[in-house]
Amino acid sequence: MKVKVYAKLNLTLDVLGVENGYHNIDGIITSVNVFDEVEVNVRRDGKIVIDCCVGIPFEDNTAYKAADLFKRRFGTSGVDIHIKKGIPFSSGLGGSSADAAAAVYCMCKLFGAELKSKDVFDICASVGSDVNFMLLGGLGRIGGKGDNVVLYETPVELYFALTTFDYKISSKTAYGAFDKGRFPFRNADNDGIISLLKQGKTESAISLFCNRLQEAVASVSGYAEEYLDFAASFGLKPIMTGSGSAYYIAFDSLNKADKTAALLRRNGFKTLVCKNVSVGIEEII
Repeated sequence: MKVKVYAKLNLTLDVLGVENGYHNIDGIITSVNVFDEVEVNVRRDGKIVIDCCVGIPFEDNTAYKAADLFKRRFGTSGVDIHIKKGIPFSSGLGGSSADAAAAVYCMCKLFGAELKSKDVFDICASVGSDVNFMLLGGLGRIGGKGDNVVLYETPVELYFALTTFDYKISSKTAYGAFDKGRFPFRNADNDGIISLLKQGKTESAISLFCNRLQEAVASVSGYAEEYLDFAASFGLKPIMTGSGSAYYIAFDSLNKADKTAALLRRNGFKTLVCKNVSVGIEEII
């Protein structure tokens, strides 16, 4: 079977502290219509064969890890996994977690496992902090390491001028910079944002989007400095997603997002327009 698995954007990201070697976070996250295509087919043997990401050992691929854990937990046969990338690598858009979620989703369907069972959620959480969200998708609030997810339904449509960079920064580097720095403590108003989105007050909600890792990443890397200065000169507010390296500018209309993306592209910034979607994974017929 074949599915689309959607990328994510962090509308907010708070870092609350460190526990057992992991950073506890509190944030709001949304699925957007940038996607990978993942095809999974049953094998007769117990092997897991993955076709994707040249140069990355298969055992390091999150989709492989998720499929292997699923096979062991449920005693299934093996699978072939083919991934067609559309989500940029190492950009804070959740591409590797998306592929893991897609592998789990397909194996649930192929082998008759309950998608929202504790066993499935445990597999997802053990592979990556946001795999549980990528499996479900939509709009959610994430806590703990990112694997505690509460989903919300809202009437709003959000549009994003999404800019990606060739520079890659690891989560370890981003969080390390945050831990070493002295950055102003500003909690995101996550309760307020959720309330505003539920009421359809999109512009007010957008004004509160933020990422507490953004200043930390800027302190150790200037890859986005030109972009940030350019956006500021037009009164625009870019927000980094995840630990980088992609940034977005959020809008309440497609027209505004299109105009901003065109402006950025004319000035040399690799920018596309995307919008929020209500699911994490869709089957391709």
